[in-house]
Amino acid sequence: MYFFAVLFSFLSYFKASISVTSTGQYVVVQHHVLLGWSQELENIDRIQCLLTCSRKIYCFSVNYNRQDKICQINKQMREDATRYFLANTSYDYIEKVINGHFKIHGVYFMAGEEDYESAVELCSNHLGSIASYEQLYYAFQPSLKNCTEGWLISGEIAFTEITDTCTLKQPEQRSNVFPCKRYESGVYCHMEYSPSALDYLPTAQRIIRLTDSNQKKLSAEDSEICCSTKFSGHLATPLDVYNNTLSLGVNLCEAGWLSRWLAGNPCKGHAPLDFWLYPTGNKIHFKKATNEYSAFCLVPLANRTLSNPDPFPSHRVMNGEGESSYSLNYYDAYDFCMSRGGRMATRAEVEYAWQSGYDRCQAGWVTSGEVIYPTVEPRTGCGYFPSINSWGFKNMSTYSSSVYCYML
Repeated sequence: MYFFAVLFSFLSYFKASISVTSTGQYVVVQHHVLLGWSQELENIDRIQCLLTCSRKIYCFSVNYNRQDKICQINKQMREDATRYFLANTSYDYIEKVINGHFKIHGVYFMAGEEDYESAVELCSNHLGSIASYEQLYYAFQPSLKNCTEGWLISGEIAFTEITDTCTLKQPEQRSNVFPCKRYESGVYCHMEYSPSALDYLPTAQRIIRLTDSNQKKLSAEDSEICCSTKFSGHLATPLDVYNNTLSLGVNLCEAGWLSRWLAGNPCKGHAPLDFWLYPTGNKIHFKKATNEYSAFCLVPLANRTLSNPDPFPSHRVMNGEGESSYSLNYYDAYDFCMSRGGRMATRAEVEYAWQSGYDRCQAGWVTSGEVIYPTVEPRTGCGYFPSINSWGFKNMSTYSSSVYCYML
């Protein structure tokens, strides 16, 4: 009797956070939770629950209560539990390990316009589970005709990087988008329920590509908010994106938001030694914050040391607007540079940048009130020889131009 009283007290203490199941004679507690439960987080979504687990070395699995939005972080895997393990149906039990022995024909596509939670439920209702990228990759064959966008268990949308031939990249080299807001799509399901096949993110890919929703990209501010709040990351530097593309083979070669509200395509141009020189320096610069692009989000992973290289070249001069926009008078240009963490550049600083190889075919204000632009490579419309091209001193209140900022 004393033993059962102690057991009853013990179970009552954990009732708020551990689900139990009655068999009529026994109350069976999830054994892996009793042995390994380590943290409970409230008011987060399923993806954030998985992200939290992925960053903790000791976390091997999670229980996610969809109704109450409670995430339980576990140190123990289900295989370590007793044969009496019973899961509460209100919880999603997800293991972080990846099973590399998937059946060849175990994945099928279900068409529809589902958000993520509905996609998970749709697979479950058809006696399956939402598939991981690895399962899709190993099951892929042309006869499946499966180059249609669809949800995966990681929260990414499959096949968003396909541009021509229907192919799948190796898991560590993919660059499918992760939606920031409601996204509706079909879903890829795995025919045999295999919760140990969780695919969270590629272990070697630290940069993910964000989008807003089905038909919309992201503004600069929305990019920062989505990256930091939904994925606990920060916008990547141009060099981060370049290195991921070149060294890991992850296809991030497109224009997108970068750190400090820079935007552009870091892949176009030369190697990092002359990364900011012509023509690459022409591909990355400040854009209007309301412009909409994809965004490159740097997501910290467990047991990784992340370096954050300075996103600006050694001469620290950066053009302040896009390719064809001339909308700033002198005072607006001054405020623009201050708002981006710098100040308006002097002519001497632009000249030094030009001597270092900086090339921009866009005229902009400098502190003296002159409007200039540096060209290294002669080309039509930009000058016939390397020089600092000047449009002269302009009326600071009425003349509109771009601006050259010196980044502090």
